[in-house]
Amino acid sequence: MVVSDREKLVLSAIIDFYLLSGETIGSRALVKKYNIDLSSATIRNVMSDLEDMGFISKTHTSSGRIPTDKGYKFYLEELLKIETLSRDEKARIDLVYESKMRELDSVLKRTSTLLSKLTNYVGIVIEPAHKKDKIKKVELVHIDDYMAMAVVVMENKNVRTKKIFFDEKCTEQDLIKLSNKINNEIKNNFIESHEIDNIIDFVYNEVEGKLFLENSSEIFKNKHVNEITEVLDIFSKREKIKELFEEAIKSRPFKEDEVNVIFGEELAVKGLEDYSFVYSVYNLDNSPGIIGVMGPKRMSYSKTMGVIQHVTQEVNKVIKQIGNKGDNDD
Repeated sequence: MVVSDREKLVLSAIIDFYLLSGETIGSRALVKKYNIDLSSATIRNVMSDLEDMGFISKTHTSSGRIPTDKGYKFYLEELLKIETLSRDEKARIDLVYESKMRELDSVLKRTSTLLSKLTNYVGIVIEPAHKKDKIKKVELVHIDDYMAMAVVVMENKNVRTKKIFFDEKCTEQDLIKLSNKINNEIKNNFIESHEIDNIIDFVYNEVEGKLFLENSSEIFKNKHVNEITEVLDIFSKREKIKELFEEAIKSRPFKEDEVNVIFGEELAVKGLEDYSFVYSVYNLDNSPGIIGVMGPKRMSYSKTMGVIQHVTQEVNKVIKQIGNKGDNDD
């Protein structure tokens, strides 16, 4: 489909106005507000053509038009210019990452909080999945005969901890033997013992990629419970949230080193139709992770995408520093 410059100009103005105000705009208002050098009659014809293309649609309450999902997508892919953050805005973001952080968890948790504060939307960060051979060793610390603390050390020096519980008595000596056996299996990358699987399962599940979520209540604001039953079910379990966004990324193409947008309808979850997921992909040891926000479909995409773009750059810098630090420690 060929879209003329005139059609692009009018479509961009319609969407800009709707994102800013939430209201429709007619042909006369377009001429006055955006100084478009076309007559009202010509703009009405252009709007009619855009409607035929499926980019805009009429509302029942006025003669103005609002963007469709198709119109949004064309706007985001062809017309939108990502806003460059001001020097002060960049400085405030950079300050968050200036402190020396050795743990990836701290970086990602801080990132989800920062994104939420900067945008007032839901901050979503997902850690990349790590392969088994990225685990360096597992230390099992005896707390009592039915509980231990597992300390998982990754090759990149990232450290994970988790309490584990035993159905049967496990003495400190039993735990030492089990720890040695697990580390031997990890070293040889050969795991088949049922006894080890029970422990190893949590290790590998735990390093599949943590979810860091901030301000999730934003999704439920001004919503009746009947409208968001499915959303409540998903957001009540972190693993479901993680699966939702990971599947969304896997099931559709995305542009690396760019900010991408997925509309709520594409997530196929009742209650998210009026939202958008704006995200970028960062890399850790060649494994992709996700940095983004979920907010209303009618958002300032230019500003939001500019924030995510800069934050992702800073996260990549810090991850590289952590990796270099780990190499130097060796």
